[in-house]
Amino acid sequence: EDLSITGWINENAYNPFDFNPDAPGNPWSPHRGDAAMYLGQRAATRLAKKGGVDLPAEMMPEHPDMNAASHVPHAQCLKKIQAAMKDPKKEPQARKIYESIGVFLGYSIAQYCEYLPIKNVLILGRVTTGAGGDIMMEWAKKVLVADFPELSGVKFHTPSEHMKRVGQCVAAAALPEL
Repeated sequence: EDLSITGWINENAYNPFDFNPDAPGNPWSPHRGDAAMYLGQRAATRLAKKGGVDLPAEMMPEHPDMNAASHVPHAQCLKKIQAAMKDPKKEPQARKIYESIGVFLGYSIAQYCEYLPIKNVLILGRVTTGAGGDIMMEWAKKVLVADFPELSGVKFHTPSEHMKRVGQCVAAAALPEL
């Protein structure tokens, strides 16, 4: 159990998730298919067009700005996704973005449980705010119950809406001194 990783908080953003050589790349990593591209804001922005969100050309997934290190275009795109979630006409299609991310989350938890004894999952990040975060957790739980019943006891935790948006700060502040 003591593999030099603290038992308190571990971020798995850069862990492998999708081993397809054509998986999305991450501007901070030489690898492809890491969890950050499937579980966070960048996952939502990659799925926005398919989720029926009206996007300008510079927010399309293939645009160079959407594949650069800056979070700014992703934050703006996420606002459009969240606005679509509040529009009764667009919500049924836009919610599929969060359902997809929830499915990714469920499978990633199962994958990480192969080598980490996960009992609790703290859900943080701007993408988890509002109804979208609840949808993500609902679908992650569905995956665990349906496909990994031995993991159906994993508990999900969320802070306040404000604290979700500053998730990395919460995680960093909670790290114990080594």
